[in-house]
Amino acid sequence: MQKNIIERCEDAVSSLKQEIQELKEQYEENQREIAFLSGANIKKALESFYGKRISDDSTNMRTVQAKLAQCEHEIQIFKMITGLELTKYLKKTGDKTEKGILYSHKLAGQCGFLPFEMEFRTLEVQTGRCEVIHINIHMDCKENSDLINLVSRTQKSLNLLGFFRSLSTFTEWCEYRQSTFSHFKDKYPLAVGLPMGPSADYMVLMNPALPGCELLLVWKITINEDGSVTPVLDLLPKIPEQATALDKTGVVEDAAVNFKTLLQAFGLQATIENIIQSFCMKKASN
Repeated sequence: MQKNIIERCEDAVSSLKQEIQELKEQYEENQREIAFLSGANIKKALESFYGKRISDDSTNMRTVQAKLAQCEHEIQIFKMITGLELTKYLKKTGDKTEKGILYSHKLAGQCGFLPFEMEFRTLEVQTGRCEVIHINIHMDCKENSDLINLVSRTQKSLNLLGFFRSLSTFTEWCEYRQSTFSHFKDKYPLAVGLPMGPSADYMVLMNPALPGCELLLVWKITINEDGSVTPVLDLLPKIPEQATALDKTGVVEDAAVNFKTLLQAFGLQATIENIIQSFCMKKASN
């Protein structure tokens, strides 16, 4: 009985020794692979491949890090100036033709609050000049006919630069409109209404002392055929006939008629402030 136990123990020890030897050999093999993949060996392999000497790794790394930091800084400046933030870009080389080399591009990003995706193809001729020969743009702009027309025109005209210029200006105006509406809503919560939220193209001005009387400040942002972006503002009175008599001084009518004149004279913020003070803050005369 004791002999069997001793034999089993010897077999177990022998098995453990064999396993330890295998692990040791595997460890040594891993170490050789790590040594082969060291920076010095990689550097030698690259020098052999390129046929020229490569500078010190640490110097190279510092140079790359400096260039990367500079690129990130320039990207931030580009985003601040244009409002464009690119999140994805892929480029694929296509066929070579008699005219030049074809490239396919896929681009995704966001301009202000508007996400977009596009595929376009370019032709690089031998002189180094690059021409856009096809554009396909995907944007969620079903509710805005001006954006729909901008996308359609761009896909026909192939004017990629003009598209981004118009889109950047458009979103900048939209964000300015939203911040303006939010500002006056916060400042005059009882006098200013935003039924469709601050991102809509109108806000409502009300006077609690004139029930049913409202002024609609409509602020459209249009894009014309040549890509120019223009803000268009109107002040529309909404007053029941029975309430007209309460407006003894004609403030509502004068505000609607003279709104554009006030805009030219005082600017947007001051004009809205003036309208609110004149129409919404005064009590009705009996």
